[in-house]
Amino acid sequence: MGIAERSYIRDNGGRSGGGGIGRGSFGHGRLSVVGWLIIINIAVFLIDLVLPTAKLTDYREVVVGATQEQIARAVAVEVPIEAEPPMGVAVRVPLVDPVTGQQVGNEIYRRWHLLNGYGHFSLLKGFLQLEVWRVVTYQFLHANASHIFFNMFGLFMFGGMVEQYLGRKQFLSYYLLCGISGGLMYLIIVGLAALGVPLPGTLSSTSTGTPLIGASAGVFGVIIACAKISPNQSVMLIFPPIPLKLKWLAYGYVVIAAGNLILGGTNAGGDAAHVGGAIAGYFFIRRVHLLRGFLDFGIGPAPKHGGGHPKPLAPRGSRLQMKADQILDKVQKHGMQSLTEREKKILNKSARESGGHR
Repeated sequence: MGIAERSYIRDNGGRSGGGGIGRGSFGHGRLSVVGWLIIINIAVFLIDLVLPTAKLTDYREVVVGATQEQIARAVAVEVPIEAEPPMGVAVRVPLVDPVTGQQVGNEIYRRWHLLNGYGHFSLLKGFLQLEVWRVVTYQFLHANASHIFFNMFGLFMFGGMVEQYLGRKQFLSYYLLCGISGGLMYLIIVGLAALGVPLPGTLSSTSTGTPLIGASAGVFGVIIACAKISPNQSVMLIFPPIPLKLKWLAYGYVVIAAGNLILGGTNAGGDAAHVGGAIAGYFFIRRVHLLRGFLDFGIGPAPKHGGGHPKPLAPRGSRLQMKADQILDKVQKHGMQSLTEREKKILNKSARESGGHR
């Protein structure tokens, strides 16, 4: 579920302009990557609401002794129920051979909004059935209005700072990699449950078809990045109304998610993805050079030189890079909100020449 579901935050001071908490997503000029991500997530959610629902089969269980001929002609027999099950919840119905009238197995299906049905991630769909695109598509799907609101709120509040620090292309690489890592962590946990490893709480009942949707893993990674970029920036919690350093807020979220995961809370599967996204975020924000080349298509300005060869990186000892390094040292100590407009322009210029801030 969403990051801000546990506590709302607002900026406690800071200058106007991009780079602070809750700024830089929909500012002047071209739309930021954060802005595009929010728009795409909301658009996918609204489109899915108006699309027809569908019953999609997870898999079929076959009883011992059933012949291939019986299985081929078997049909699912709907069992009368008082109310339709919630979206994404597994339903088991008998498979009956219409010729002999014998039950030859069971069919497990889930009722879905169409995009959620074909885009969610699970061990069954994403791994066993090799539909690997789902480890990306699940990041743009949400269960309900509160789910998407809290995730997009978290992305709006924290994403601008990280995008300004990394640059457009590297920020999108970072965000998607955190989401992918969240899916892989979820896959590991569900795999352990499927193998019969004793797990706490709700994790023990997780099946191979249990779905994962939501942007939370990527948002967790973004918040962890903020803890590295501007650790001492103060934010004010609305409930309870106390000031808190950004690094403690970020790590507090991870501790809560890890605690729910270990104790098997009601959203333990989702918390596995949160922890996976946070681990990836901690790793990549300290190794920004690994993000280069992950997305090699048109995000950001086209190179001004010709010949089809990449523009060489600015020399480490150049005046521009030296100024950028000094500004980044200032960011580490005082946060992005301490920068002047001139210093922000220097960072942006350095990012364009070297592929992102170091």
